[in-house]
Amino acid sequence: MTTLLDPSSRSLVFAVFCVFVVICLMLCVVTGADEDDRALVRSDSRRLRSWQQGIAMGGDTTTVATVTVLVGMVATFGFDGLGVMLGSLIGVLLLLVLIIEPLRRHASLTPADMLDARGSGGPAVRVSWGAVTLLVCFPLLVVQLVVVGNVAAALIGQPGVRTGCVVVIGCVMTALAVSGGIRGTGVVMIAKSVVTLPVLVIAAVLVLHRFGGDPGRLLDAAAHGSGTGEAFLRPGGYTGDGWVGAVNRIGQTFGMSMATLAMPAVLMRAIATKSPRGARTVGRWMLGELTLLYGALAVVGIGAAALVGGALREAGPAAQTFTPLLLGRALDSGGILVAALACVLFLTALAAVVDVTLAAGIALGRDVLGASGRRTAGLAAGLADGAVSRGSAALTGAVATLMAVVAADWNLVVVSTLWLAVCGAALAPVLLYALYWPGFTARGALWCLWGATALTVAALALSPYTSGTPESIFPGVDFRVWDVTIPGLLTVPAGFLLGWLGSVTDPGRSAGGAPGSRRRAKLDAA
Repeated sequence: MTTLLDPSSRSLVFAVFCVFVVICLMLCVVTGADEDDRALVRSDSRRLRSWQQGIAMGGDTTTVATVTVLVGMVATFGFDGLGVMLGSLIGVLLLLVLIIEPLRRHASLTPADMLDARGSGGPAVRVSWGAVTLLVCFPLLVVQLVVVGNVAAALIGQPGVRTGCVVVIGCVMTALAVSGGIRGTGVVMIAKSVVTLPVLVIAAVLVLHRFGGDPGRLLDAAAHGSGTGEAFLRPGGYTGDGWVGAVNRIGQTFGMSMATLAMPAVLMRAIATKSPRGARTVGRWMLGELTLLYGALAVVGIGAAALVGGALREAGPAAQTFTPLLLGRALDSGGILVAALACVLFLTALAAVVDVTLAAGIALGRDVLGASGRRTAGLAAGLADGAVSRGSAALTGAVATLMAVVAADWNLVVVSTLWLAVCGAALAPVLLYALYWPGFTARGALWCLWGATALTVAALALSPYTSGTPESIFPGVDFRVWDVTIPGLLTVPAGFLLGWLGSVTDPGRSAGGAPGSRRRAKLDAA
């Protein structure tokens, strides 16, 4: 992969990336939370317009793994890769219909505020929500940093500098998150979308033009180029056959939908919308952006199978990260499209890491440290929520960068599956129960958060992702007990079941009704 760009194109990519980073840093400083530290997260400093928040939220849903790993899955496995995109779009629709407006009404800084307001919160629940949020954010950050580090090293032409690339990019992105706050990082997200969406649409148009604008010809060429023939257009290429394949496919769509519903960075920005009415406008812009984006990504992935499918097979699974760049080289031998797509990868990673780092920092500072009692001492020393969250974001970025260096050679699909599975099984059921079930209690929230998280980690630890295959984290040993690699069909219903079981067995419930039910009724009637 060291010949993706010629020296002049590498210089162009590097120059454009550096210019964009400088511009983003300036925007963060100018538009960020400059009035006081509390403005980093406080609800009365929402200056982005609703349509701008919608574009930013759409950018939150799109990570560098979406543009690389997901496109690579479509190019390699066809139908199953498209199923992941479908699951994500379903999750966005559920977010817009079920979550965004009531969450904005009841939460001021984090979703844990909504749990408190509706009677199913408390210090233990707040700490648990923050801890599970961090468990979701760290693998997501690791994937972004490792992918962009690999791409940067390949574009430079020196694979040995990958660790240095990960460290430098991690430091830059952490600085942007700390300096910008919700408002500043929102501007970065908008700038990223302005660059990313047109480039991907242009790439998709070039793919269609190569095949005369005929989708049928494109699909036939993709089936032939993938090396799998008609199987490319049928389910099972990635998820497998038989009952294992069925469980994986249903779990893939179900789990992806629930994970998209509860992504921490998206929830952070949903809370920051100006009003419940503005939240609806945000949703329309977000859905429009993602529909156009996923359509372009689907065409790009299928085009990659048709034009560079042989190269992808020869290079192996690791080549999935470079699928957009290989396609760009096939469409434009001059290197301009490859340079543009490389910039898209860098900017997508930058924006995603910035927002996820900020969301993790707010969760650590506001929920974990705040509810554990250390926040009281911090406030006594004159520290505000914003100052604590800034320090927490800096700590989060540093730890994530270190973890990315350690996990650079791991299977990124395993790491991605971890954060998606935990997010969908632990966070999403708590959100839905708290908003729509009057009988939900703090005990139910705790059982769901920790029980579903433990079950998800165990399910993945005992799967082929961890041991027993050459692509496993530990390929030299085999302690797997089942072949299911996408456990959403098991873990998501288990999360709902644990939340229900914990609530109905709550002693406070049997002593006089569900705690907080009257408070919920008043909030819903308001």
